[in-house]
Amino acid sequence: MSVTRRPVPELPELPRTQSIAKDLCRSYPTGRLEYSRAFAGSPFEITISTGDQFAPGTQALLVTTLNAKHPIEWIEIPFERQNDKTFSCQITPSRPGLFSFWALFSTDGGKTWTHDAIPDAWVLVDPPQVDHMRLYTLIPNVSGTIADWSAELVKIKQMGFNTVHLLPLTTLDTSRSPYSAKDLFSIEPSYLSNGTNGDGLAELEKFVENAKALEMRLCFDLVLNHVGVDSHMARRAPAWIVPDETSPDKLRRAHYFCDKGWLPWNDLVLIDYEHPSQRIRADIWAYLTEYALFWAHYANQTNGFVRFDNLHSSFKPFVDSVSEALHATYPNVGIIAEYFTDAGTLLATVPKWHLNLLLATPWDSRFVPQLREYLKFVHSVSKHVRFFMPITSHDSGSPAQEFGAVESTIPRYVAAALMGTGATGITQGVEWGLEEKINFIGAQPRLLRTGIPMFADFLHRVNEIVATEPVFAYGGNCHFIDNGHEAIIAAFRTDKRPNHPGCLVICNFDILKEQEFKFNLSAFLPQTESIACVDLLTGEKFTFDSPSATLTLPPCAAYVLKF
Repeated sequence: MSVTRRPVPELPELPRTQSIAKDLCRSYPTGRLEYSRAFAGSPFEITISTGDQFAPGTQALLVTTLNAKHPIEWIEIPFERQNDKTFSCQITPSRPGLFSFWALFSTDGGKTWTHDAIPDAWVLVDPPQVDHMRLYTLIPNVSGTIADWSAELVKIKQMGFNTVHLLPLTTLDTSRSPYSAKDLFSIEPSYLSNGTNGDGLAELEKFVENAKALEMRLCFDLVLNHVGVDSHMARRAPAWIVPDETSPDKLRRAHYFCDKGWLPWNDLVLIDYEHPSQRIRADIWAYLTEYALFWAHYANQTNGFVRFDNLHSSFKPFVDSVSEALHATYPNVGIIAEYFTDAGTLLATVPKWHLNLLLATPWDSRFVPQLREYLKFVHSVSKHVRFFMPITSHDSGSPAQEFGAVESTIPRYVAAALMGTGATGITQGVEWGLEEKINFIGAQPRLLRTGIPMFADFLHRVNEIVATEPVFAYGGNCHFIDNGHEAIIAAFRTDKRPNHPGCLVICNFDILKEQEFKFNLSAFLPQTESIACVDLLTGEKFTFDSPSATLTLPPCAAYVLKF
């Protein structure tokens, strides 16, 4: 038998691309771990410019998957020549997702085209509800029945929140923690009204309808890493749980890290996404993917969100799979992630998993110098990563527990909402000024309060500022001018719009003493005889003789001065 030969593949002729200009400047980032961010329904504008000038007659095209009918289809959009040095192109993304684009140039009237020397760029398009998200976390075990929650929706909206995050609603296992599920597809019976005949999903669906009527979005928690130790899954399909011969029931517990090292959650067992049997592994992945889609279905009906709990501890190949399924099925559902990892991993995984918002943790920065540095970090990565920055979370203490006084809610929420990048929120109880956090585990008395919450008007005003002032909705425009003050953080937010210089945000975090603060805004404001501004929190008007002035702030006070 004669010896055969495998065909030699053809090597295409792809000479190194030459730049159309010596010093080409792109308004968008390029590279393997670089990408832009945009919103569906809002214009996305890119420019290409040179310090010298483009040759007369030069043309440019944008080649992109943005707004193409199919994911692998490319469309061409002409750049407009603004002047001898600049081309610009504007496109309004029609749907969320991760898309690529690059530029072509012609100097002979379109007869031949030259590829940009850096041909591939990427843009992660967020659902529109990500912009200015103001989220209220509702604690189910202190809020009565699902029917009662509808009345709470009205009050939550009156405070200026547009999204309600529900801790997991699934049937509770023996520890009675919402993060320890007994069954992933049923509602905890204690949340149901009398006369519902145990059909919790029907009652939830009425709640979803009420949220839609109020134009309130819902965020559903997804707990993908573990289930309850006495859950249906652990009892009926123990092969789906990571084995542990040292455990009495041979099932491995989930762990958490603290100052004592790694400690077990004795009520939680780990799902075995790496099961050695291909058949069983496929069954596990399919079942948990359906769990994610099941709750995303309800989020989708309110243009809402899902939240990945503890994503940094999740099995990354499964996250690849489930995030792809979520985006393919419900592309308009936003994804919030509790995701703590290094910057390199963020840049590699945020676009791949379509993570629209990451949880920020400003409560971990209890002192002013720490918080200032944390805010600087948020802005330093804002080109690629969007953060959701609440004042505290359901896992943290209350503002009084974390920062020493209930009144610290004022400067802390102003900082979270107006020194971040727009997405902010609170956990139930903060509006009432509760001294201690609400315990979301176990049977707890219903939180029944009458009258107007202590911070309701304040929260409404800050949320209104977030909603109406675009200067607070993006990053990279937060310039700290407090000279490292130990008690005050002050930052000037520069505005992109013409004739809108920006806003000065000043917060006194001292819970006991007033603080005097001297500022100089000459780098941001025109030199005029007098400078007028208004405090957006109170409506009080100020006039300064020069860009340099002094303000005295009482304890736990804040100013938001619009010039």
